[in-house]
Amino acid sequence: MSRLTARGVEGALFRYQVMANIVGTLIIPLFVFTGIKIWSGHCKVEVEIFGVGHGYLYIVYLVTVGVLAFKVRLNIIWILVMCAAGLLPGMTFLVEWWVVTRKIHPLLAEAPPTQDGQALASPT
Repeated sequence: MSRLTARGVEGALFRYQVMANIVGTLIIPLFVFTGIKIWSGHCKVEVEIFGVGHGYLYIVYLVTVGVLAFKVRLNIIWILVMCAAGLLPGMTFLVEWWVVTRKIHPLLAEAPPTQDGQALASPT
């Protein structure tokens, strides 16, 4: 089965990581073109294209954050940090690394596997 369609925590984690990288990549040129538009009046089309793309994909990102948070029972502070990271250039990369390495991987390592081989995270 593909990692993108996998069930359980591992599938939700992979989908979150993919969306964090996509949203983080789209917001950087959006901020650059917005700055150019403000100072020179050019790049209106680029701002609209990247703005709409980032806007719709940010909604998908929020859904993946919610699904992952539900599956591993994250604290509300972690959820809010993950959601806010999609609004600042470069922050999704840092928060994704931070949440995955510092929070989710330790939860997966300490949780016993279930009957289907998937590891369930303990509540935080």
